[in-house]
Amino acid sequence: MPTFVLKTRLPALAAAQAVAELTTIEIAVPEMVPRSCHLEGYDKRAIPTFQVSKQIIAYASPDSTFAVTKKLIDGAQTSILIGIYDFTAPYMEELLLAALARRVRVSLMLDIDSKTESDMFDRLVQMGVHGVSAPSCANPTVHVFSSSHEKVIVIDGEWVLVQSGNYSANSIPMNVEDGQATAHFRTGNRDTGLAIKSNELAKFFTDILESDMALVEAVPEMLRKPVDDDFFLVESAPKHMPAQLFPSQEFQLDGQLTIQPVLSPDNYMDVMPGLIAKARKSILIEQQYIRSSQPLVSKLLAAIAKAREAAPDLDVRIVLGKLFSKSDVVKETKNLENLAQEYGLKLADNIRYINTDQFVHCHNKMIVVDGNSVLVSSQNWSDAAVSKNREAGVWLTHPGIAEYFTRIFENDWASAFQALPAVAENEVMTPEALGEGGYIRVDRGDYEEV
Repeated sequence: MPTFVLKTRLPALAAAQAVAELTTIEIAVPEMVPRSCHLEGYDKRAIPTFQVSKQIIAYASPDSTFAVTKKLIDGAQTSILIGIYDFTAPYMEELLLAALARRVRVSLMLDIDSKTESDMFDRLVQMGVHGVSAPSCANPTVHVFSSSHEKVIVIDGEWVLVQSGNYSANSIPMNVEDGQATAHFRTGNRDTGLAIKSNELAKFFTDILESDMALVEAVPEMLRKPVDDDFFLVESAPKHMPAQLFPSQEFQLDGQLTIQPVLSPDNYMDVMPGLIAKARKSILIEQQYIRSSQPLVSKLLAAIAKAREAAPDLDVRIVLGKLFSKSDVVKETKNLENLAQEYGLKLADNIRYINTDQFVHCHNKMIVVDGNSVLVSSQNWSDAAVSKNREAGVWLTHPGIAEYFTRIFENDWASAFQALPAVAENEVMTPEALGEGGYIRVDRGDYEEV
């Protein structure tokens, strides 16, 4: 469970006494922004497929996301367009400011639900970024989506990056050397992404983002009042770096490759159950969580069951994320019972939990089918994610790209916890108590349920 750190400056003796008193208090992580607001009407789009024939870069966090992102942002010549849920990493702010200094036009749509984000957003807008508070429940007036949870970056109208990770310190750790175990390597969340060079696909995602941005008048007064955070969150740092690192891999396409954008609320539930049900060899999934009792998620799980009926030897394995509280453990125990009873998915055999000795969290939302097709996206397996949020991903069939992500999955599966992880008591401490080290700061946006 993340530890609450009070922003107080007490004398050492008083601080020690305060910690002794506060650690007995049961604390729950507050919801950043209520996500159950009344939503305005949204007309779903028909989502076409695209034929791409240039270059694709596959990458992963914590290994290579920053290196790939920095290279592409530093190479931007005309424009950078970003739609993202969480943006708190200061070094990502610096990359955008450097692009502005080169006269690159920068646009940012951000789902603003913390003071850290609000302050960063304001600084970027003041420097010339075209900024929009996303049309989600976090916006004071425009509520089209529960959360604007996509992570899409379009550069120069030519490159489009679609990924599971936010611009947070754990989803995009500042590992400058691509997949290299340097002395300064920092571990973080498991996330994945694809950078696709295609003018047509970039135009499509530009239209999606700009249409969402047009729903909001982009002026600072449209922002809700910033949250005055009186605490921040830390948790124990992983003890080791991942057992294996995965540099990004470039693929030069030698023909036309079909890309199917997979968006919420538009077409995720139209396309994904059918694609999953067609599996005949394997379904490999990395997810932050699976809410198996929710109706739409049940349809996704039913698609797995349908595939297993057609292929009884189907290899179905799932790596899930970290549990953050004792109440999470209680809920997950019931969830595991439901997954076993209704879908035959059993702990250890089919379901494991990310090794938090090596990673901060599994924030990934990846599906690999039959070793040749892959979904890289922002959708968690919750009903809100597939039906009420703005989310984005891409599905493609390419054995080389699928093999890259399969190797990542197999690495994570081999080290994953085969039993329900234990969760420590909630704790509160003062900044002075952090002096002994062993903690990392975490962003609530990386594990908030959406």
